[in-house]
Amino acid sequence: MKKIFAVLIFVLCSLIGRENPFEPLLIPKESSHDATKNAKDYFEVFDFKLPTTARILKNITITYQNIDGSVDTKTLSIDQSIDWHYPLRLTQKNAIVSEKTHYYTIPPFEFFTKQNKLYIHTDEKIQRAFILPTPYRIVIDIDRKDRNINQNIDLAKRYFTKISIGTHNTFYRIVITLDGQYQYQINKEDQYYVISLE
Repeated sequence: MKKIFAVLIFVLCSLIGRENPFEPLLIPKESSHDATKNAKDYFEVFDFKLPTTARILKNITITYQNIDGSVDTKTLSIDQSIDWHYPLRLTQKNAIVSEKTHYYTIPPFEFFTKQNKLYIHTDEKIQRAFILPTPYRIVIDIDRKDRNINQNIDLAKRYFTKISIGTHNTFYRIVITLDGQYQYQINKEDQYYVISLE
């Protein structure tokens, strides 16, 4: 009896001692992995200087995170003389700035690409979307009108290499061939579906 009474006193003290007894004791921390995974900003430029004793740049090792979250390194052999007075620069800024918009048409659809995005102009609704490997392709089934379409366009661009459209019973199938493995999102903006690659 004394033991039961002691347990009840302990439980009551525990409940009274906390402002909200129904709050969990442990509060989960926000994951820093999710924050970095969702980062949208592209790397542009990084300058760095070597010590005054540096004379030959032997190699550069880059550590990067893959699409699946794993981390790898790649070592690039340079083996060239340098002047330590001047900083070294790692950049892809010029490539991003010089990216142009390219327009394509497969009636009744219109497309344009810009950087890592493909825009599809249509009033129709997407029924489903999925990805196929080897080569990586995004497949989009979209509501069909009366017109029959069986056409493809070779884009030969960075990110997007080809667009094919075929006609099925109740939908058009748009197949977008990619130049590598990416994660993708499809969003609606006005009369465009926007496919964004990461």
